[in-house]
Amino acid sequence: MSGAAIAIGAGIVLAILARRIPALWRDGLMTPVVEMYARRPVAGSAAIALLALPFYVWVARRIFNGHPLLIDEIVQVKQALIFAAGRLWLPSPQFPEFFSTLHMVDSGGKVYSQFPPGGPAMLALGALVGAPWLVGPVCGALAVLANGAMVRLAEPRRAVALGATALFAFAPFTIFMSGSHMNHVPTLMWTLIAAASLAAVMASPSPRPWLAFAGGIGFGAAATIRPVDALAFALPAALWYLWRALRDRRRWADAFASAAGVAIPMAVMMWVNWRTTGGPLLFGYEVLWGPGHGLGFHRAPWGLEHTPARGVELINVYFLRLERYLFETPVPSLLPVIGTLLLTRKLSAFDRYLLASASLLGVLYFAYWPDGFFLGPRFFFSLITVLVLFAARFPALVAERFGRRDAYRVTIYAMVVSALVAVVPGPNVLGYLFTFTVVGHFLSWRGAL
Repeated sequence: MSGAAIAIGAGIVLAILARRIPALWRDGLMTPVVEMYARRPVAGSAAIALLALPFYVWVARRIFNGHPLLIDEIVQVKQALIFAAGRLWLPSPQFPEFFSTLHMVDSGGKVYSQFPPGGPAMLALGALVGAPWLVGPVCGALAVLANGAMVRLAEPRRAVALGATALFAFAPFTIFMSGSHMNHVPTLMWTLIAAASLAAVMASPSPRPWLAFAGGIGFGAAATIRPVDALAFALPAALWYLWRALRDRRRWADAFASAAGVAIPMAVMMWVNWRTTGGPLLFGYEVLWGPGHGLGFHRAPWGLEHTPARGVELINVYFLRLERYLFETPVPSLLPVIGTLLLTRKLSAFDRYLLASASLLGVLYFAYWPDGFFLGPRFFFSLITVLVLFAARFPALVAERFGRRDAYRVTIYAMVVSALVAVVPGPNVLGYLFTFTVVGHFLSWRGAL
């Protein structure tokens, strides 16, 4: 509350001063940039992705030293090295007590990771060139490209589309997760490829089966990495394809093409499962921990009892962490998202798809017992594309509802102050003092004080 009060209070002060000092506010300041993006949106998204990639690489190398840190990362890198060597598993060691690792399955004479094969397979691409750490940054940059394509179709206002693309690329949660070995980033990349394809197919007046097929590949590939996240976005898409096909028989081509795309990566995953666990839909974590590892309200493998009340607690904790870790600003990260939901008068069809997917993701993790925290609420990392889009819309909606005067200027100034506070060491008292010192010197230089 204090951080938001400082940022909004500074916004109010600056908006009042702007009435007397025209130099503090310039209408159309970003118009040339927006027009350039509107002329070449693909090149604009590519430029943002290329600008973001060094940040992801810097985090991977300088902060994480190119090494996996969390046990989940370590085990998936180990499985990636097994894949890169041309094997699906390693033979059980003669003395497993000297070699056993948490989250590695040792059963039936085979040693392999508990995780679905898609994540380690992505890391194996990096392992083949001796750089598994590079997979996260590259997938993060490709996710920026896919998100840009999706946003251009979902958002008609080019300024908002540009803002959402940049916000997605440079959100701290995106930057730090993209520098890790976690499988959330490849999952989001494939999901965004699928969502962008879905948006293009639904916007087309005629069937586009090859594009629907590409989207199906994206959903299927995401399912081989994180099945729950993929299900949250794929199920509403499947229902949308079905609804379209029932209204227009020509659209059955899109529906069947999408289903065929999903089936290909899933078939590969089931073949790997069959060769390792012995069942096409039996995953390593079920072999290792038993059925208590799955979704539902029951006793978890580690002994705790997962109840609906605990599920509500975890979902609440994830949203509270998003407030902090998504943008890392003194203003809670979800405040502009909530403002957008309140000011939006009519949701588009694609908005409804995104909100349905986000809601389903919340419901699924409501029934999942672990507390997923690493660099932020990692189980909700797939929500970032929805959240940044809605956050980017907030200033435009304020301008549409209240005009481009005081309320709009307060919003813009508050966001700028909040961003300034975020980039200094903080947010803390020193950060606030630093920000106000800079603003004070600027105003003094302009002759205001």
